Amino acid sequence: MAGRPESERTEPPLALGRHLRVQEIRDVKLMALGVDHRTAPTSVREALAFDGDRRASSLRALNRLYPQAEAVVLSTCNRVELYVGGDSSEVMPNADNLTTFLAEFHGLSPDAFASHIVHYHDEGVVGHLFRVASSVESLVLGEGQILGQVKEAYQAAVETKTVGPIFHALFQHALRVGKKVRESTGLDQGRLSIASVAVDVARDVFDSFADKTVLVIGAGKMAELTLRHLRSTVKPGRLLVTNRNPARAQAVAERFGGETRPFEQLGQALIESDLIISTTAAEQPIVGRETFARVQRARRHRLILIVDIAIPRDFDPGVGDLEQVLLYNLDDLQAQSDLNRQGRNQGLVLAEEIIERETSVCLATLRHQRHAGALLHQLGEYADQLRQRELDRLYASRPNLSEADRQAIDYMAHRLQNQFLHHPRKALRDATVAPQHPEHPHSLIHAVRHLFGLGD
Repeated sequence: MAGRPESERTEPPLALGRHLRVQEIRDVKLMALGVDHRTAPTSVREALAFDGDRRASSLRALNRLYPQAEAVVLSTCNRVELYVGGDSSEVMPNADNLTTFLAEFHGLSPDAFASHIVHYHDEGVVGHLFRVASSVESLVLGEGQILGQVKEAYQAAVETKTVGPIFHALFQHALRVGKKVRESTGLDQGRLSIASVAVDVARDVFDSFADKTVLVIGAGKMAELTLRHLRSTVKPGRLLVTNRNPARAQAVAERFGGETRPFEQLGQALIESDLIISTTAAEQPIVGRETFARVQRARRHRLILIVDIAIPRDFDPGVGDLEQVLLYNLDDLQAQSDLNRQGRNQGLVLAEEIIERETSVCLATLRHQRHAGALLHQLGEYADQLRQRELDRLYASRPNLSEADRQAIDYMAHRLQNQFLHHPRKALRDATVAPQHPEHPHSLIHAVRHLFGLGD
């Protein structure tokens, strides 16, 4: 049998290690910086808070300053934290940069809060975020609101387009860990929320609530939690609800058997009340000292308890100086929260074990994600070179091919390449998403390199 023409003989495949430079692969860089209830008083946390549209504005501002970094802003009543991640230190801000950003964004001097700042790096960021999502670092151990707040912060960053593969992996893992801790440790058993602690404080002040009028200011999630605890524990004689949105106030009041008061008549509602729990998200105090002084005169200086769990605070701190006024804010609830924390040490130990284990898994996932990304790029380059080499040989042997024929051949070759690489690419990507065994994706990466001759 005659041999094939010289131009048709098969050449050995390209060896990528000899033709392509293997990219340097470095671990991702992570940083978290901010304040929380353990490091900063309420006044500092409210000064640094990102409410409403300000969170989106801050994310866009961070993106302008550090366009190659990923960012998430977490702002709750108990913490304000900036999370930043990137491919290298060169694209990342440092702690001083982020402190300056916080100061400039809020129109503050760094000296006003720098002593309260705490920051985390790399592995420390992962562990801290997992502890936050699991409510281990909450004012109230086991409270359920923080997991939703972490999810909301992540989704806001997704919508603002300030997250990429690093933070998609990190925050989705954090949400899974938070859920796992709640389901596995028993930390979520009992009355475990800021709202429940506020009600516990009220029970220490009043012996009976049957003759008391309770006013809840606000109609959001915290207000609903408060109303639920009030109804299930102290059962006040009258329950009033007021909010800037009257329809929302009406819906919440009806759900918990309360009455509504127009927000424009807040002063009269204050006069009628014995206990006030305020939960709004107003940017400025809604009740000043002089206003409440007039309220107290109208009440003939009867004892009144105000629990202000809003950030920023709804009541001017000076209200607490008035006669027969007991004013508590989030800082004042710390002691009661510490009491609630006792007796759940066993669950806390288990939670810490889960967090430590999942931190290791997450770090392995992030590292493998980086290696897999580099490998996918190299695999594509290898396939492109191989395809182009064979096309060049074909066109050299058939110079009379029309441009339309060349385009059709190019298209077919490209489709064949993509179809051939589809499953290897998918396997590499899937292996880096929450692996059951951290070593598995790394083993797969080595296998793909070996199978395709891509070097180490």
